[in-house]
Amino acid sequence: MRNFTQRRIDRFFALPYDTATSPEVAQHFRRNFLVNVGDITMWLFGVSFVSVTAILPVYAAKLTDSPLVIGLIPALSDAGWFLPQLFMAPYVERLTRKLPTITWLGALERVPYLALALAVLWLNTLPRQIAVVAFMVIIAWKSLASGLVAMPWQELIATVIPVSHRGRFFGISHLAGQLLGVAGASIAAIILARLPYPRNFALIFFIGFLGITLSYVFLMLNIEPQTTQAAVPQNNNQHYLQRLSSILRGNANFRTYLLSRGFTYFGGMFYGFMAVYAVQHFGLPDSQAAVFTAILFGSGVAGYALLGPIGDRLGHKRVLELTGVFRLAALLVALLAQSVEVFYAVFALMGFSSAGGVLGDLSIAMEFGPEVERPTYIGLARTVTGPILFLAPLVGGAILQWTNYPIMLGFSLFFSVAGLGILRFRVAEPRHLSTATASHHGSQM
Repeated sequence: MRNFTQRRIDRFFALPYDTATSPEVAQHFRRNFLVNVGDITMWLFGVSFVSVTAILPVYAAKLTDSPLVIGLIPALSDAGWFLPQLFMAPYVERLTRKLPTITWLGALERVPYLALALAVLWLNTLPRQIAVVAFMVIIAWKSLASGLVAMPWQELIATVIPVSHRGRFFGISHLAGQLLGVAGASIAAIILARLPYPRNFALIFFIGFLGITLSYVFLMLNIEPQTTQAAVPQNNNQHYLQRLSSILRGNANFRTYLLSRGFTYFGGMFYGFMAVYAVQHFGLPDSQAAVFTAILFGSGVAGYALLGPIGDRLGHKRVLELTGVFRLAALLVALLAQSVEVFYAVFALMGFSSAGGVLGDLSIAMEFGPEVERPTYIGLARTVTGPILFLAPLVGGAILQWTNYPIMLGFSLFFSVAGLGILRFRVAEPRHLSTATASHHGSQM
């Protein structure tokens, strides 16, 4: 039995003969795979106590009843993650090792989680407007710090995890993280129900900080091979801007992919409002926010388990198409739900589609261009669509302020259908394009 298990493990970590992998990457592949699974797993456990989709909006509703302010939470979180990446790309391309930069940026990323846990103990004693501003400053700090470390972290993953195993890596790590996240959300529900406000929120935010701190320990255990500097010259900002323009003009498939994601992200304006809507519409206690988080994480388990292998075998475009269908289903159920029991299905569908969105977006952007320009392609994929992610929840909040939830959900449905249609019929799976085509695009830049 032991020999059988060992053979299965060895087969899992075996790299295909046609995979272009350096000997140093292959030597440390198993260790790096496992420690990065530990990093993502503990990160997801930690953020299950600080959910941007459920827990933070419900906490914000304690400070304000403005849908625009509540919409700012996912807006800042998404924009903070996406917008800085393109500006980090030329710096990352020049690095022969990314881990030293990740070390100090990763530490900076975790500090606002502790600040949030401490701040909620006194925010409710401040004047309402000052409390809201202080809370949003911490959210902005958390989001921007994540965006600064995102580019070197993604390039580290792309370096130490070969393309043959990236789908399985993201799938397994997020699967394990989602399972722990279900447990975390269950603990959060108990704490929110049994402790008085604001100590209940302070405690769950602090537990979240401990979880993401442990993830940092795993991250530091990576063994990163030293790479050569990129062959792309980095003379000045004007040259870099010209190169960005050349990529967007010359790679029509990548450009169309960005257009499809733009429509899809705009269709996601509803994500940050669903928990607040359900709590208010059905008269639910605050602890229900943690129940919604548990459903999100639980359905994400199925999403990562099923969609990771699909991405490795069939390509990540197929993953994004499937998740687009589940997003449309979530919107339709939200429009038709007449009870909280039916509304649980909304969060289940949202969790599954979010899992596919994370898997697909993280992986597919790594495959559009030449390896030496991978940070720039990743940066463009994130930063070009970043303003849309910032505006979408604000537009959703404005629609709510002037109309109602069904109208806002209708707008989300329209943009989601448009994004899925463009992806399905106009974007080619980049993995299936010929090497000659990819080289041609690279030569134009």
